[in-house]
Amino acid sequence: MQKDKLFSIITIICFCSILLLPIGLALMWFMTSWKKKRKLIITIAGTLLYILIVGLLLFIEPSYNTSGVSLPFKYSGGETAFEAPATPGKPSKKDKKTSPKSDKKKKNENDNSDSQDEKLPRSVKKQSGRGLDRSFYVFLFFLVLLILILWRNFRAAGKKQNYENPYLDTKLYKLPLSEDFKPPLVHFLRLKLNAGEKILYATETTQKDNEGDFVVTNQRAVIFNVAGSSEIPLSDLTAALSVSNSVLQLTCGEQKYYVFLPESQMKYALAIVRWAFSKV
Repeated sequence: MQKDKLFSIITIICFCSILLLPIGLALMWFMTSWKKKRKLIITIAGTLLYILIVGLLLFIEPSYNTSGVSLPFKYSGGETAFEAPATPGKPSKKDKKTSPKSDKKKKNENDNSDSQDEKLPRSVKKQSGRGLDRSFYVFLFFLVLLILILWRNFRAAGKKQNYENPYLDTKLYKLPLSEDFKPPLVHFLRLKLNAGEKILYATETTQKDNEGDFVVTNQRAVIFNVAGSSEIPLSDLTAALSVSNSVLQLTCGEQKYYVFLPESQMKYALAIVRWAFSKV
């Protein structure tokens, strides 16, 4: 397993654990070869997410209802502590009128009122959990955003990000190329060379359903694909530029040729074409 891929997996594990998110961000910046734009987006989203989690754990207190809520208490008339019998030692008229049935009725009412006291209204419960629900939705949003960014980055990593040129060792090209640059040996046998012609550079092309090769010699640039091949003499070349990270545009008069290359090969192909053109 390659070193960069291993650190990428460790970084994603740190992101998924949430608590190790700062460690994951550090590994992403120093130990992976992800694009800087994606690193910046993940860093911003991850930092906001971590701050939100810390805020939920340390600073947000549960909200209580202080505005007052009318609780469903029932008032049942009866004696108070200040109502004393009319004559001491004798039962009052209220005491005489009470019967066992009325005592049972009062007892049932008291039991009902006690059970209702223990149950709070729904409005109180909803109000106390409203702040936590909002925080959870914000946390869920940042979590989904982070997962989508990681998924897109991991998916793009499988599209030949660590492309290795099968025809030559690109480490032998020291950019920018000097005037006395000596091209290394290129192992490409598909092109039939002319007298005094030498291959300076070769790589695979990545156009979907039209893959092939791109070759630069000291006389011409050749594009091989499924349909056939196209040759561009360097003496007829009027412009060479990169229109994107993976598309090279070669202009010959009014004719334009587009070459789809691996991103890691773009800088070498463009430098070799311009260097070879300057030597024609």
